[in-house]
Amino acid sequence: MALLRSVFVASLLAAIGLAATPQPGRACGDGEAPVSCGDAGSEASAKWMLEHVVAAIAADAPAALTHFTKGEAGFRTADTYVFCVGPDGVMSAHPNPILQGQNVRDLHDSNGTYFIRRMMETAKAGTVAEIRYLFPKPGSTVALQKTTYYTRAGDQVCGVGVYDSDGAGPADSPVARMAQLRDRLDAEMPPALRGNWTAFLEALNAETGAKAAAMAKARAGLQAAEAALAPPPPTAPDD
Repeated sequence: MALLRSVFVASLLAAIGLAATPQPGRACGDGEAPVSCGDAGSEASAKWMLEHVVAAIAADAPAALTHFTKGEAGFRTADTYVFCVGPDGVMSAHPNPILQGQNVRDLHDSNGTYFIRRMMETAKAGTVAEIRYLFPKPGSTVALQKTTYYTRAGDQVCGVGVYDSDGAGPADSPVARMAQLRDRLDAEMPPALRGNWTAFLEALNAETGAKAAAMAKARAGLQAAEAALAPPPPTAPDD
């Protein structure tokens, strides 16, 4: 009966010229998308989502950035999400509230990869580039290998990343054991405590990032000091 009612209403609207304008397919969860909203994601799904990101920015940038941040309108799978950075280096869309509205131009991983800066410098409209770096999944503090596909959309640089399935390394490594413990706690955390648990993880991740930045700065200072104290190279004798 409900189906017949829907068909009747649609036919009636079409007859009087009020049929709704067809909406574009979502970035996940529809019949055309290569991934469902509950899947982990892949290169194909990330690039598919990025195409929808560009179209959404062109149609209504403020609404699109809100959708990206909240993971609405199909712009989120289990591990894949959208983030955007404005021309001033400020994160304009990201599911982590700690990063939202922050200047992230100098954000880098533990290997010293300044991935945001590189994306801002190399992103081009109509071209999808990729970059690899270490970054935790949402709600986690374990940095995993990640490949992000990015492009320029209006005045934004937007990316969609995919985590390596084997990014935690050997199953008996400290990083892998930490990831397993986090997954177990995620699964067993009572709903009443989940908000506090997520906030704790995000705060810990931010603290870890700050320590990594301080260590990188200290290493740069040591390298500069070593260069200044190094003896000058021998000069060639005059002929």
